[in-house]
Amino acid sequence: MNNYFVKQLNKDQYYLICMNYYGILNYIDEIEKEALIQFNEGNIVIDQLLVAGNGKNRFITCQFSYGKIKLDTAIYVSDTDEFRRISSEFFSQHLDTLKYSILTDSQIELLRQKQVV
Repeated sequence: MNNYFVKQLNKDQYYLICMNYYGILNYIDEIEKEALIQFNEGNIVIDQLLVAGNGKNRFITCQFSYGKIKLDTAIYVSDTDEFRRISSEFFSQHLDTLKYSILTDSQIELLRQKQVV
């Protein structure tokens, strides 16, 4: 099982979900080898729900270009309903990733019930 999930949202925007409590720095080399990252450029939104919790530091975005994530461009972004929905849907289908997370029992239960967190 991967430690992250990456998908393309539109022509130049991509989305990455951290699937455990480690940050992306632990997997940066692996992520940069992903085909979506290797052969494209744009912005990547990173959901750190299992890393940073459900607070203001949950979502960050940075630029990437053909296999290189430019961490020096990283900024926190205001979350959007779309990002929360994508992640909540993903986690409701991968409940095993929540076992050792920093989420509260009530947040985990919301995800079990396919609610948006």
